[in-house]
Amino acid sequence: MMEEELYGLFERYTAMPHGSERIDAIREAVKKADKWGDDYWRLKNRYQLAIEQYRYDDSGKVLPMIAEYVAIFEKKYFDTGKSPTHQQLGEYLYLLDLALNVFGILPQLPLTQGRQLEEQYWNALKRFGYGKADYYDRRYFQLRYEDRLEEAEEVFELWEEERQGSARQVTSCEGCIKSIQIRHKLHQGKRDEALKLARPLMDGTIQCSYEPWRSFRLFMNNSRNRGDLGGMKYYGRQLTRRLGWDENADEMSLLSYYALLDIPRGLKTVETSIDEIFHKWNQCSRWRGFMEAWLFFSQAAHTYETVSLAMPKTFPLYREDGQYNTAELAQWFHEGALEIARKFDERNQSSYYQNKMQRAWDGMQKMTGESNE
Repeated sequence: MMEEELYGLFERYTAMPHGSERIDAIREAVKKADKWGDDYWRLKNRYQLAIEQYRYDDSGKVLPMIAEYVAIFEKKYFDTGKSPTHQQLGEYLYLLDLALNVFGILPQLPLTQGRQLEEQYWNALKRFGYGKADYYDRRYFQLRYEDRLEEAEEVFELWEEERQGSARQVTSCEGCIKSIQIRHKLHQGKRDEALKLARPLMDGTIQCSYEPWRSFRLFMNNSRNRGDLGGMKYYGRQLTRRLGWDENADEMSLLSYYALLDIPRGLKTVETSIDEIFHKWNQCSRWRGFMEAWLFFSQAAHTYETVSLAMPKTFPLYREDGQYNTAELAQWFHEGALEIARKFDERNQSSYYQNKMQRAWDGMQKMTGESNE
């Protein structure tokens, strides 16, 4: 009877659409499994909750749930010598991988904690005979965030070697693997080679739940930073066509595109999306949102001295009459983005995030000059 009820709760929440109602239902299932002490469902429901929060809520909130999962898993299988199922092992390793990704979006976590997570992940992969490609993947990007570029290149070579081997890896998604290669080529300044790698993702030849939104956005931002107005227009159009039905769609990421081509639509996007950004634990999301708003309002200020916006009352510059000075908005969002960038850079002992802001600004200024010729 207990097993049937727990399975029924699982069927109920997996039938729900993604979002807050489904998250609440999974939380109830977690409590029920804990009450009855069923370790299978204690693990299963926590895994489902972590994935749901990461993909469809706020990825910055999932570390506590991952920590609970890992503690239950290791007590059950490390301390007793029992063997997990293949599925449970895959979920355990994937959540360790996810924990490293979440570390990268929370600058308040010290580098020492990041290294501890890396070591825990490495040891788990070794213990269960998995390959180390996913470890090298996370290590590569963290080294880039720390501006340790030579070491990052060495680690990327190790990643490539692991991928060419026969060992089982945690990530088998061809689209996600291709995305890592694309970003590496862009880091090297080899845009043409990156585009060649991206074509099967953009045309749907290679399927991935994050694609093609991820690749289109990546190349749109790369075009922006290079001051390539033509590329900005092309990839921006591809993204706008996916709004409203692509589950990865994030219209805030299009603000710099709207700044150049559709300021009224950008204003509407700020109204409908900014409140969610304010409540994000994910500091990368907050930083990107603030940076996009800074670029947008800096450009809008050339055309409008003031704009009418229905901003949430939680906004520090909130005005009841809804009239805002665009230059003041640009300054506020710039300061907000810069504060977050500095926190990341101070943690990582680098200037990675501040440099990204500068490249985005320089690219926008270049395109503005071209568009006014």
